[in-house]
Amino acid sequence: MSSAAFSETLQFVTNVKLQELEKRRQAFSQHASRVLIDAQKHDNDLIEKVTTLVQGITSWSGFRISNGNLNLDNIQRWLHQATLDPGFPRSLLESWAQKLTDRINQENTQYDYAKLFGNLLTDWLTVSSQSIGTTNTQADQNMATGNQDDSEKLNSTDTMEQKKQLESIIFREREIDVHGLEAYLEDLFSDKDAQEALIALRVRLATFGDTLRRTTINEYDMEWCIKSLLAADLLSDAKQTILKEFAQNPVIIKELASVLNMQLSSLQTWHWPEDGVPAEPRKAINGKIRFYLDGEILTSLFLQYIGIKWSIEFKAALLQFRSSRAWVLPPSNLSKVDVARSEIFLNSTNFPDSIEQRRRTFQQSHYFMCQLPNSVDCFNNYDDVDEDDESMATINKERRQRSGRYPEDQLRFDTPVELKQSLLHIVCTDVLLNRALHNQCTVVRTDLEWFGPSLAHQSILTILTFFGVSQPDLQFIEAFLACPLKFTGSMNSYLADPTAYKSTPADSPRIRKRGTPVAHSLSVFCGEAVLFVMDYAVNRKTNGIFLYRIHDDFWFLDAQSTRCAQAWKTMNDFADLAGLKFNQMKTGSVHVGEKDQLHADLPQGDIHWGLLKMDATSGGKFVIDLAMVDEHVVEMQRQLTATNSIFAWVQAYNKYMTFFIRNFGSAAKVYGRAHIDGVIDALVRIHNKLFPNTKGNIVMALAARLEEKFGVTNIPVGWYFWPTAAGGLQVKDFFVELLAIREDLLEDPEWILELAKTWERDDYENAKRLWEDGTTFNQVIQQQQYVVQISATDPFFSFEEFIKCREERSMRWVNAFDTLLTRPIPVHLNSTPETMAALSIIGDGIEAFGSSVSETWPGLTFYWKWLISLHHEEMIKKYGSLLIVEPTSIPVGMVAVFRNSRTRWEQ
Repeated sequence: MSSAAFSETLQFVTNVKLQELEKRRQAFSQHASRVLIDAQKHDNDLIEKVTTLVQGITSWSGFRISNGNLNLDNIQRWLHQATLDPGFPRSLLESWAQKLTDRINQENTQYDYAKLFGNLLTDWLTVSSQSIGTTNTQADQNMATGNQDDSEKLNSTDTMEQKKQLESIIFREREIDVHGLEAYLEDLFSDKDAQEALIALRVRLATFGDTLRRTTINEYDMEWCIKSLLAADLLSDAKQTILKEFAQNPVIIKELASVLNMQLSSLQTWHWPEDGVPAEPRKAINGKIRFYLDGEILTSLFLQYIGIKWSIEFKAALLQFRSSRAWVLPPSNLSKVDVARSEIFLNSTNFPDSIEQRRRTFQQSHYFMCQLPNSVDCFNNYDDVDEDDESMATINKERRQRSGRYPEDQLRFDTPVELKQSLLHIVCTDVLLNRALHNQCTVVRTDLEWFGPSLAHQSILTILTFFGVSQPDLQFIEAFLACPLKFTGSMNSYLADPTAYKSTPADSPRIRKRGTPVAHSLSVFCGEAVLFVMDYAVNRKTNGIFLYRIHDDFWFLDAQSTRCAQAWKTMNDFADLAGLKFNQMKTGSVHVGEKDQLHADLPQGDIHWGLLKMDATSGGKFVIDLAMVDEHVVEMQRQLTATNSIFAWVQAYNKYMTFFIRNFGSAAKVYGRAHIDGVIDALVRIHNKLFPNTKGNIVMALAARLEEKFGVTNIPVGWYFWPTAAGGLQVKDFFVELLAIREDLLEDPEWILELAKTWERDDYENAKRLWEDGTTFNQVIQQQQYVVQISATDPFFSFEEFIKCREERSMRWVNAFDTLLTRPIPVHLNSTPETMAALSIIGDGIEAFGSSVSETWPGLTFYWKWLISLHHEEMIKKYGSLLIVEPTSIPVGMVAVFRNSRTRWEQ
């Protein structure tokens, strides 16, 4: 089904449901009017008035009494009592009459808001369908009449400029000194340990290539391959829709496998279509414009299969290499004598955990070749995953539930976003520790300029050849790299209509001579192969410094500035040989502490992470760069202004604010409370700039738009934040998320280290007392073959000697390290009798808030607990229920479908 047909189907389903809803709304409005008029005639006879209201409610099918204090069966029994009992309280009758009247009015209000929801959805679908299904001719007409969705219009200057710059790189071959690179590799892997590991690597990769070419692709392979390709977001929306349909058809799956097996059998002679592959520009929320290959589905599937298979094997082979003696571990601060004296004096040889061990675990398990997948169901992607995308959020949640690895307050590594956030936590924690333990720390961050597009093909092929990839596989990779691209002269058609962009027949393909295609798994494999050489070179030349690397984004730090300078020199030496260039705009270094200054050979410049900047004057803490924030606010305002529907406005607001929150860094104990307070202040600043007419009040700003477009006023505040599944607008309240975790953060994270120092001193004094009492002198330990002999009468070792093992053997310090890395746990508000009664009445409707009938309040997230507690009174007063409308009466599923489609940002 094409995107246009898909959109038409959604609109048809929505229209049918909304038409039925309108019929029911009008019918109830007439029914309610009759009942209230009839009841008013009996103002002087309260028994008759209440009877009329009860009959009016019970005679309407599906009418739900949601006030826990009203039970119609009981009221009817009491009415009978009232007709017989002269002393029956008149106040009760008056109260019932008022409550029943309010309930009828509330039901009427619910229908009115169901109509409003329908109008909002219809408005969004109309705009979105223009975006999805417009033909070239229609696009021209829309441009002429001004009806095109503004979010599709382009600032052509940026796109054309980036296209021009890209062409200047990828169609010009970068000559490198192949013999020089080969000599560098030979020297790097020249010692005995490296040679042994290299031989094992070469044999493994050559064997794998031969085995892969003889493999038979089956239906299971096609299933994971399709999922992986969809997760890579490589294909256009239309082709993704087709591929999803393929995935549901076993016959097509089998046929696809058959075709791919034919291609695999002739892998050595594979080539791109001779008429070339169109390139499609896309803009991300961070402003980057990338050109994606708009390849055929079969070609994309085949390349995804080969790329994933090679990536998994290559990562496994390099992990094996890293576990060998060829990989250098950081030098120990403890000599053999130090170790012996520590074990004897402390009467222990058991030191199960340490900071150094934690670092090695993070490095090997999460940041070593982290762009390569571990298995076929591991969908890695360097670009930020849209965590606001409901389907992706669900996938990530399921991954965590399956793995069971990460408690709520621990570091997470499942998605690219989590990987980057956790890296920042680790860097900040190590800076704090190095300051505490060594009085100084140097941090370097850098990035490669145009890494993917600028990769020299000769570098890729030379390095893969050195690692033992066989000639047939090299021929295939060389053909993959030499892609015939078509986008010269085609930008006019893109500017006319980005959604219907096609290369024109007049476009002649040009052979790519440099770089790799965006988002292809084979591209990631090639890039990681090149950068592994840099990783290993730094490891060898610096005696163990680890490059925390996510794709081409590098971070490294050490207490000694000279070691960082050596690492930087090593990186530059390899970059010069391989034809790479560091991005000066994203390169910088910071030295904090009381000792040496920043090494002269290290790069100058600030260190940025997202919208944060490392501040050396505050001990290496990251602070929000408000100048960068203000630039993005201007862009966000432009995106919001460009939207033509309320739902699109809310979607743009939620996604852009998520972008801000993400790039302010997710909270951790290492940042302290000041970080959250800074983020809250930044959000206030953003809202004041976005909504100056309402003094930063987003609800008032939206209310004005709603009144102008639909004439609706007096909307409860809760409606704006309520889930769409309950009939609300689902604006995300980002202040709630921040305030909920603020309580679990210390004012100053350095208190954690001060506490470790206090306990450490207590541990020393206790151990000293036990030694001097003769309690801990252990003959068994003494009988071990130590390099030093100590008698029971020898004085206890000094405190300075005791603390030398902090990073390698101290549980106090590893506990402090772990604590600094933990994430704050949000506060979960307690329920009240009123909130529990409100939830019990809506029954299955609680699913709109993410819980279930069996779980109720405990099943809600902290976010919905907060909002329900805050707004439930006004919502029940207005609608008689926490459900603004019945979920079955409105097409809420359509909203989820469109929210999960790719957001196209105005360029």
